[in-house]
Amino acid sequence: MKLYKKLCISVSLCSIMLLGAGCTADEAVEPVQQSSLSFSTFIEDFEGVSRTRTALDGKSFETGDKIKIKMICPFSDRVELGESTYSGSFDGFYLLKWHADSVKWLTLTAGDGYDINGDYSPSASPDIYSRYLAQPTPYVFTAQTWSEEQIFIAGDGTRVEQYSNVFHADQSREADYKASDLMWAQTIMQTGSYNVHLSFKHVMAALKITVEGDISENAVLTLEGMPDIDQCEVIIGDYYAEKSQVNSNNYGYKSKHRCTLAENGKVIGVAVIDNAQKTASVTSLDNISQKATYTAYNAGNKTYRLIVPPYTSTNPTIWLRDGAKRYSMALGETKFEAGKLYHVTFKIKKDENQ
Repeated sequence: MKLYKKLCISVSLCSIMLLGAGCTADEAVEPVQQSSLSFSTFIEDFEGVSRTRTALDGKSFETGDKIKIKMICPFSDRVELGESTYSGSFDGFYLLKWHADSVKWLTLTAGDGYDINGDYSPSASPDIYSRYLAQPTPYVFTAQTWSEEQIFIAGDGTRVEQYSNVFHADQSREADYKASDLMWAQTIMQTGSYNVHLSFKHVMAALKITVEGDISENAVLTLEGMPDIDQCEVIIGDYYAEKSQVNSNNYGYKSKHRCTLAENGKVIGVAVIDNAQKTASVTSLDNISQKATYTAYNAGNKTYRLIVPPYTSTNPTIWLRDGAKRYSMALGETKFEAGKLYHVTFKIKKDENQ
């Protein structure tokens, strides 16, 4: 049975001025109306659980969770207002953080410690709420969670900065478990709309493993025979990325996320930097070794949680290590689907000890 529980958070943030239809970024026009930009944020649960993603208590995002928002006007032949951050960030991203006390998505500041504009010092994200979105063309808003800022010097000497979600094979820390649980949302809004609705969905799969038997609180549970994507950036396909006119370089969003319509909003692989070709590409999970070991988060009460990529594995095996004791069990499930939570019971017999 599918269980979906949506969290709707209506956030009224700051005033913006709507410009007359047909204005470009360089035109000076008198404001004609003032309105408040508001976001409705929905979180769609994993299928098979009545809890939301980031907070294990199932209530909401947690303070400090981050999302990045990309605006693209796919039906326009020019850069429209809001698509560009005017070198204030790489790839035209707007970066926000959740603040639970005020129940708001706030713009990242220099105090958060990220070098957002590439000037080798902490800087603030461009303010999405000050952008004018009154152009006579649809806007596509694409948002996803991210966990790390990645900076490197490309083969051609270009400084590349990216705001990436990074997968952790070792999810024994709660923070790494949550960081691996990637979420994505996309919506199309019409001209002049200032109410933006984002419905986030899980693009990874999850395991909830319950152990039946006598084990200590320090027992470690691992899953072997999985794709080797530790510390890799997981890439979600964006059908509209091909139409992006604001791109930092060939290592950025357009190069990595463009896809077919059928792949939109789905994991298409992991990012690979090719300095010889001076570009970034994506390697599908089918072309990656299945010899990796994932370590689960110990949620207490003999329960373990693990985020895994949507993938068909050949022979995944669960191992439980408790001091000198070793237990193993074939997982049974081999096909992991995005957005699903798989309930697994690991039964230990009293005389079993491998």
